[in-house]
Amino acid sequence: MKHKFLLRVLGVFSTLALLIAALPLAPVSAATLTLSPNSGPAGSMVSVTGTSVASSGSLVYILFNGANVATATVGSGSGGANPVSGTFTVPTNLTRGTYTVSFLFTGGDSAASQAFTITPSITLASGTGYVGDSVAVTGSGFTPSTTVNFYLSGSTTPFATTSSSSTGTISTTITIPAAKKGTLSITANDGGATGTAPVNFIINPKITLSSSSPGVGDSITITGTGFYDGAVQIAIDSGAAVNAGVSVGSNGSFTATYEIPALTRGSHTLKVNDAWNNNAQVTFDIAQKITLTPNTGNVGTSVTVRGSGFNTTGTITLTYFGQSVTVTLSNGTFTTTFVIPGVQAGAYTISATDGSVTSTATLTVTTNITMSPTNNASTPGNVGQEITINGSGLKANDTVLVTFDSAQVTITPSPIVDSNGDFSLKFNVPATTAGPHTITVISGTTSKTFTFFVEGTAPATPAPLTPEMGLKAKQPVVFDWDDVTDPSGVTYVLEIAADQNFTNMLYQIKDLTESGYTMTDAQKLESVSSDSPYWWRVKAVDGAGNASAYTGAGSFTVGFSLDLPTWATYVLIGIGGLLLLALGFWLGRRNADY
Repeated sequence: MKHKFLLRVLGVFSTLALLIAALPLAPVSAATLTLSPNSGPAGSMVSVTGTSVASSGSLVYILFNGANVATATVGSGSGGANPVSGTFTVPTNLTRGTYTVSFLFTGGDSAASQAFTITPSITLASGTGYVGDSVAVTGSGFTPSTTVNFYLSGSTTPFATTSSSSTGTISTTITIPAAKKGTLSITANDGGATGTAPVNFIINPKITLSSSSPGVGDSITITGTGFYDGAVQIAIDSGAAVNAGVSVGSNGSFTATYEIPALTRGSHTLKVNDAWNNNAQVTFDIAQKITLTPNTGNVGTSVTVRGSGFNTTGTITLTYFGQSVTVTLSNGTFTTTFVIPGVQAGAYTISATDGSVTSTATLTVTTNITMSPTNNASTPGNVGQEITINGSGLKANDTVLVTFDSAQVTITPSPIVDSNGDFSLKFNVPATTAGPHTITVISGTTSKTFTFFVEGTAPATPAPLTPEMGLKAKQPVVFDWDDVTDPSGVTYVLEIAADQNFTNMLYQIKDLTESGYTMTDAQKLESVSSDSPYWWRVKAVDGAGNASAYTGAGSFTVGFSLDLPTWATYVLIGIGGLLLLALGFWLGRRNADY
C-alpha cells in the first residue's frame, strides 16, 4: 500500500514537471537607459545606468548625438536583466539644444536612448579679487554668433556684453562692477529660456591713493571699493584713526580727500576701516621732495617752496638762480618763498639738500610785457599821454619795436633788452582819433598787444573877444578869443565869411595853436559898410579830432586905408614932418616981421 501511494505522488510531480516544461518562457524586457543629470553644460560629467539582455561582459558604446563618447561593459544580473553603467563627458563643441544619448550593444540587444539638454556655462579665471578687476571668462553651449550678456544675481541690467563664436563659445574679459564686500553671483545669457548657472566672485575691500609718493602737507585722494555702509576711518602706521568725513555709498565705494601729516622719509602704511571693521591698506613712500607754487611765472613773481622727507632736524640749503639760502627744518619739512629775479625766460632748476639727500624741481620763467597806464572805454586816456612799457624774460640784446595802429613809434634811443632780459621804454600817444587803438610790442619772437582807448570828449567852445560885434576893425584885423584847454591838446579853426550863414566863405584858417590871429597883408579885407559887414567865428579841436561847437557869428566892418608899401608910408610921414617944420618956420618969420 505504501509503495502504491509513493508511486502515485511521484506520478503527480512528474506530470506537473512535464506541464511546467511544456509552458512557453516569458520574454526578457528590452534594454533601458537613465541619465543623471539629464541636462547640463558642455563639458559636464553625466552618469548613465540601464539594463540589457546582452551577455555579461559584452561591450556597450555610449553615443551622444550619434557619436561615441564612452564605453561600458555589460554586468551580470538575474533573469537576463544584466546591468549597464558608465559615465561620459558632454562634448564641448556643441551649442545650446537637446540631444540624444543612446546605448549601442555589441552583444545583440535593442537600443535604448534618452534626451539630454545642453545649457550654456561660464568659467571665471579668478574667483576672488577687487572691484574694477579685469577677469577672463570662458564659456560654451551658447547660441552661435549671438550677443551674450552678463548679469549680477537679481539684476535685469547687464553689466558686460560679448558675442559668441560660430560654435557657441565665448572668451572675453569682464570688469568687476562696484559692489560691497562679499560674494557676487554672475550669470550669462544669450537670450535663451535659461542662462548659465551662477559662478561666484568674492569681492574684498581695496583702497588706492592718487599719489604713491606724496609729500607732507599734500592733499591726496583715497578711493575705496568693497566696503560696507558707514563712515570710514583713516590711520597711518600706528597713529590714531581719523574720520575722513565721508561715508561708504550703497555700492560699497567712497572717495575721501586726506592731507598727509608730518612724516619722516621712508615707507608708511595707510589703513582704512569701515563701520563693520572691513579694512584695506596700502603702502606709500615719503621721499625727499620739493614743490613750487606756482611752478611757472615771470620776473617778480613770488614762489613758495615746500619741502618734505628731509632730516627730521637741522637745516637745508635751498639754491635758486645762483643764490643759496639756509632754511630750518621742522620734522623733515620746510616752507619758504623767493621772488624770481631778472632773468631770461626758460626752465631753471631749484634744489634743496640736507647734506644727505637732494631734491629738485623745475621752475619755468616766462616772458612778460606790461603797459602803464592801462585803460578802457569808461576811463579813456588822451593824445600826448605818456605810456611806459616794461618787459622781462626776453632774449638779451634783442631790439624792441613799438607800433601804434601798425605805424612804428619813434623812440630815442632805440630800446634794447639788457643782459637780464629786461627793457623799459616810454613814448607819448600820437595824434589820433577817439576810440580804441592797438599798441603792439615786439622783441625777437615775443610780441604783446594792448588796447588803448583815446577819449572822445569835445573841448569847450572858445569865447570870442575881438573884433567886437558890430565895431570897425583896423587893418590888419586882429582876432582874439579865450584860451581852451584839453588833455589831448588844442588847435583852433578860424572862419571869416561875407555872410552870416558862412556860405560865402572868405577864409578858413586851421591848426592855429594860439588863441588869436592877425591877418596878413595878403589877407587884407576891403572896406565895407555896416550894411554888409564881415562875419567871423572860431572853434577848438583837440588832438583826438574832437571839435567844439563854433562860437556865435560876430560881425565887423573895415574902414578906408591906403594900400601903400611900408617905405612909402615912411616917406609920407617924413614929408609931413618937413611940411610941419616949414610951416612953423614961416609962421615964426611972419611974427618977427610984425
